[in-house]
Amino acid sequence: MLDATVRSLPKINGFPLVRPRLLPLFAYLAVLLVVSLFFVWSRITVVNLEYDISSLGNRLREVEQENQKLRLESAHLRSPVRIERVARTELGLRMPTLAQVIIID
Repeated sequence: MLDATVRSLPKINGFPLVRPRLLPLFAYLAVLLVVSLFFVWSRITVVNLEYDISSLGNRLREVEQENQKLRLESAHLRSPVRIERVARTELGLRMPTLAQVIIID
């Protein structure tokens, strides 16, 4: 037969001492840690995205400036005065004579 001894809990100032329950405390701390880590991770991600946006904005401005320069160069190269000068000096072309002009109706 089992001999079960029942002891009463010790008391201080009339309040019984009980064993502390640590599981809810650890669960609360774990949840707090997870939420804190998520907050830190999200802030780091936001900062990294802001850096990416800033660098892409700078790159966009550079590309727009390059595009503007290329448009200006294209307009200069398509200039009729420049084309005529290149045709006369570099290619040796000349204006056609009246006998060489054929008018098509």
